[in-house]
Amino acid sequence: MLMQRILTIVVIGINLCSALVSGAANTDVPDVVTAGIDAYTKSGSGAAVEAWIKGSAVESNRKLRDQIANTLQQAEILYGKILGWELVRVVPITASCWRVYAALKYEKGPLWAAFDCYKSNAWILADVQFHTSAKEVLPASILSGGTSQ
Repeated sequence: MLMQRILTIVVIGINLCSALVSGAANTDVPDVVTAGIDAYTKSGSGAAVEAWIKGSAVESNRKLRDQIANTLQQAEILYGKILGWELVRVVPITASCWRVYAALKYEKGPLWAAFDCYKSNAWILADVQFHTSAKEVLPASILSGGTSQ
């Protein structure tokens, strides 16, 4: 009986630690990424683009803004409505340069994303890549199930 209680406490402890670590990973996502995805799910691709490029070098480049919006619109044509997103991994490259890998979830499939974030006064988006094929956006170490960054 004592052994069952100890085992139960250990299992609960492991599950609690796992939940805490998972929650902590989400708090490490630069706010520029989440602001754009939130805007996208609530108000559409145009709102996402505006949130993502705010304060960045892309903000004044109409051609790049249109390319990002067009990519999202093409994903909607292919996959349907955006439903949300899932964090794949946050990779701190330097203290001020991070890459965020994510899956944008649509009704009929994912759009893979890599957000390059730069922190000066606040986090801004330096670059973003989208593709319907995971291998075009995610590094081989993630696709092979590796845990190293």
